[in-house]
Formats: sequence, structure tokens, C-alpha cells
Amino acid sequence: MGKQRKDKQSRFFEVRKELCTGCGLCVNNCPKDAISFLWGKAEIDQRKCVRCGLCVKACPRGAIVEKVVILPKALEKEVQSLQMQVEAILGRLDKLTGVK
Repeated sequence: MGKQRKDKQSRFFEVRKELCTGCGLCVNNCPKDAISFLWGKAEIDQRKCVRCGLCVKACPRGAIVEKVVILPKALEKEVQSLQMQVEAILGRLDKLTGVK
């Protein structure tokens, strides 16, 4: 599923309850017993989950999805970087078109 950068983002897996049929394939494939059933739907214990993604691959309905949360500091730096890139591109366009 890819490596996690702790300084920039946080990943976790979530069950989309409306798609879960309770087939149990995710439970059978979880190496850390992090998945159980609650009211016939899969439930992931985030404390036990090692984010290997085997449950995602096992689910035939696509009911388990990876969520990525970008931490605010990393997002702020990314926005600043993009702003500088946009300014550089606009400066080059100004030179090409003769607009000041």
C-alpha cells in the first residue's frame, strides 16, 4: 500500500458500512486480528491495525478503503511551494506575452 511518512501524513483503513456484506474475508486475511464484526458489519480496531492493506485486497465489494489525512504543517508547506511555482509560471508567461 505504500510507505507512510509520519511527518507529513497519517493513514488508516475504514469500512464503508453500506458496502459491507459481512462475508468475513477481511477478518480471515487480517494478520493482527484487528477486524471484528459489529451488527454484522466489519469493524477495524485502529490500535491493532498495522496498515498492511490485506483487508482491502480481500474485500470483494470494495468496502474497505484507505484514508489519508495530510497533517496541517505539511499541507501549509505544500501550498506555499505550489504558490511559488504558480508565480514562476506566471512570470514566464508575462515574458512570453509581453504583459507586465
